[in-house]
Amino acid sequence: MIRAVLFDLDDTLIDHQHASRAAMVGVRERFPELQHLTLDELGAEHQRILDLLHHDVALGQRTVADARIERYRLLFVYAGADPDRASAAAELHRRVYQASRCRVAGALELLQALRGRVRIAVVTNNTLAEQTEKLATFGLAPAVDALVTSEEIGAAKPDGRIFAAALQRVDCTPGDAVMVGDSWTHDVLGAAGAGIAAIWFNRNGAAHPDPGVAPQIATFLPTADVASLIEGPAV
Repeated sequence: MIRAVLFDLDDTLIDHQHASRAAMVGVRERFPELQHLTLDELGAEHQRILDLLHHDVALGQRTVADARIERYRLLFVYAGADPDRASAAAELHRRVYQASRCRVAGALELLQALRGRVRIAVVTNNTLAEQTEKLATFGLAPAVDALVTSEEIGAAKPDGRIFAAALQRVDCTPGDAVMVGDSWTHDVLGAAGAGIAAIWFNRNGAAHPDPGVAPQIATFLPTADVASLIEGPAV
């Protein structure tokens, strides 16, 4: 019987991809020295750099603001442009990203449907302040029993310690919990390594690495069907 559901936050409940692409569009339009690269090229390199730096941010070893500037310094270097403009580009990215954020369709409704039937924890590789603000801004906080961040735990998914901390917060054993997240490595394999069943949230239609490890869903709608899958014995 499922007693607790663990959710990832970015690109599971909050649409990070949408906001990040909007920010990249804004930066590319403002800085001509980046325009010889396509939006896809810039986005791919930005994501590569973000992944490179994010571990330090997730553990609180580098501030979000510093990492954002460093991302753009490296991106300008990649584009063969003057990195002195990186700080201005990073600030523009921040403003457009903040203005473009939104919930993933059905995320709030799913949490509300599960609320009171299971315990709900958000397990995320980021800072406590950043993720607390997102839960509050997008109305998710009232439906969440526990927020567990890599910064406060000192371990990031797929490390089993963050999953163990989440289970402790919701007073649940691994066998009675399920993890829902978009990252096959961090969410699905991390949960599996901690003895927790998982559901892969595959919004982009990527090839399924291993259906034997976890089922996949592409949307949180209709809410009742997804809630039944999460709570059901098939997981």
